[in-house]
Amino acid sequence: MKNCNIKNDNIDIFVKLENGHKYCITVATIDWISDHVGERHLPSGSPDLIVKELQNQLIEDAVKQYSEDDAYWLRVFSMSYGDEVPD
Repeated sequence: MKNCNIKNDNIDIFVKLENGHKYCITVATIDWISDHVGERHLPSGSPDLIVKELQNQLIEDAVKQYSEDDAYWLRVFSMSYGDEVPD
């Protein structure tokens, strides 16, 4: 996250759970979404996870919550891409 604006940007993160499953998640800030919403909606390929700022602890907390219930939301996000997630 070196070259990003923690208040207005988006990043891709890679998550590997203890069970070995891997996921790629796009994380964006509220300000970034506001700047990219267009006239009526976000374009396709919108971020999976929305945080106030791109800070490690905020992202970790959100990923932990999204990993609950057998990683339901992480599995939903993974349906949007077909490529193998890198190690």
